[in-house]
Amino acid sequence: MRFRYFDPLQQSTVEGELTAGSDVVELVGLVTQLRADCSPALELTGRDGSSLVFGIAGDRAVVLWTSADGTTSHSVGGPHDERVTFDYFGAFTQVPGHYTVPLATAVQAVSRFVDGRPGAGPSLPLAVD
Repeated sequence: MRFRYFDPLQQSTVEGELTAGSDVVELVGLVTQLRADCSPALELTGRDGSSLVFGIAGDRAVVLWTSADGTTSHSVGGPHDERVTFDYFGAFTQVPGHYTVPLATAVQAVSRFVDGRPGAGPSLPLAVD
């Protein structure tokens, strides 16, 4: 599983390979320390062409999923009125607050994706865009 994110300190894109879902926790910890005001997003790409954008906003996160056939979906959380912002490769990106889920829930879903399981599951509902 390929990953990439934008390092605002170095002004460059960092790319690499994740081999296990357990590596996601460490990568999320690294990325959230890069910028206190607006964390960079992680982008993961599967061998089948599917991709997942993981936007971190404090203790919440949004998961934007694109399946191998090009269908796009977003995570669905509870009623949060405030828009959330994350850094998508140098561009601040806002999404509705109700797209966000608890950070731990999103990390678990991203770990499943890295391990080759679907990006959505009972703990992470997705809505087709």
